[in-house]
Amino acid sequence: MNKLFTTAALVCALSLGFTSCSKDDDNVIITEQEYQAKVSVKDGETVNLANISRTSNSQGTINRKGNVYSLRNFKQFIVDDDNKATTTAATTYYFDFKENDGASNNNFMIYVNAKGSNVDFATNSLKGYTLSYIDKAFDEVKASDQFIAATNNLLGLQSAYAPNVIGWANYTGAPNHQVLAVANRTIIVLKDNKPFFKIRMNSVYENETMNREVAPNNYFFYSIDYQELK
Repeated sequence: MNKLFTTAALVCALSLGFTSCSKDDDNVIITEQEYQAKVSVKDGETVNLANISRTSNSQGTINRKGNVYSLRNFKQFIVDDDNKATTTAATTYYFDFKENDGASNNNFMIYVNAKGSNVDFATNSLKGYTLSYIDKAFDEVKASDQFIAATNNLLGLQSAYAPNVIGWANYTGAPNHQVLAVANRTIIVLKDNKPFFKIRMNSVYENETMNREVAPNNYFFYSIDYQELK
């Protein structure tokens, strides 16, 4: 970080008299080696996105244990014309694992749908992110593993009604109508075709617990574990 701050100061000094430096140093080019997430989470710490997110419409918590981050009860809300969050839940949530933060629909890494029985998980291909998966326990997955590319950079909902669909979750159908994560299926986000993050999808229910056995209604609150692959 000392290098980053030195770089920022140098840019400000050189630009003095021509233009003012922004408070957030938005014009500083940050190399991969200098990169630091916008939302910093210390080992053993839990942060509340509602208090520190750069978005106005994200809620949930992030906990870190070693190099594994746990996003819990992630939810986003529709924003009004003044970019203020409303109390109406959004139908699509956006997140950026490298920033440990919620995102908007123009600067996201991944999105997850949050409407009806649609729980699609997809990447922002315009920014070079693609999607694969592997049927292997999250803790055991390594960057050198052989991954299977997801069709159209998307993993959705599989069920007996759609036998040819490969997704990250199973839909149980009537009478319970539950959405359950596929056990030991690890999602891989790649950047420019290189494995970048591994993801374990846990639940779409608040506190990872369905509030009733038939047609639970305490969703969508995403629970996701993620870790950078190196």
